[in-house]
Amino acid sequence: MKNTKLILVEGLPGSGKTSTARYVKKLLDERHIPNQLFLEGDLEHPADYEAAAYLTEAQFEALLQRYKDQESLLRRYSEAVAGGILLYYGKLAKVTDAFEGEDFGTHDVYNLPLAQHQLLILQRWSVFAERAVNGDEVYILECCFLQNPMTVMMVRDNRTGPERSAYIHSLYGRIHALNPKLIYLQDDRFKRSFSSVIAERPEEWLSFITWYYTEQGYGKANSLSGVDGLLEVLEQRKTAELAILETLPLDRILLDKTSSDWDAIHEKIGLFLQSG
Repeated sequence: MKNTKLILVEGLPGSGKTSTARYVKKLLDERHIPNQLFLEGDLEHPADYEAAAYLTEAQFEALLQRYKDQESLLRRYSEAVAGGILLYYGKLAKVTDAFEGEDFGTHDVYNLPLAQHQLLILQRWSVFAERAVNGDEVYILECCFLQNPMTVMMVRDNRTGPERSAYIHSLYGRIHALNPKLIYLQDDRFKRSFSSVIAERPEEWLSFITWYYTEQGYGKANSLSGVDGLLEVLEQRKTAELAILETLPLDRILLDKTSSDWDAIHEKIGLFLQSG
């Protein structure tokens, strides 16, 4: 994998993406390959947005007027992008509680109308790829290439298969120069094993993801509800993701974790990363 600058790890919730991404980092460390790992929710993520609000210039100026004493902080954790202002409110919350009354989530990048959201995400990937292609490090990223786009386009907005595929192809166009490799984890018994995923997560997580997957977009259009509805949407998401992967000239490996034989899975990952 001497020319690979990007390793992507994908799969459904509870499939083992995080532990797999960490294992990949361990392998690269053992091989003395410089690398950086960014997991879901990382405020420093180089190719995605976490807790970032997109404001118009007028909205940002109004915010500055409301918090004149915090102007330097607001400017430190913001930047001008695509005709507006990105405010990294997750980072801001780490250093002050002065903005607890502000509902930045309403303007979160992942709550924006689709076209605006995609513009920001594509730009982010482009900037990341331009920087990474000339560097010496390999980046390990989970869930941001397939899961996040599909969650917005299919689950939230119920866009068609061709639309979803075209967008992910656009993402791939931004990163192809990095010679990316993709690891996809799947479980043929997902619906039966999901109870163990629920047991490992807080109740708030299940409530939120059930609402997100069944009460808008695809779930709502197909009259799905409750945990059974959630499982059906997740199953359909997996099917759609695998179909898109078949159309991409992307070096990938699909790993069946149904048996939970992690030693065998790790061996396959090691061989996959050695190839090419």
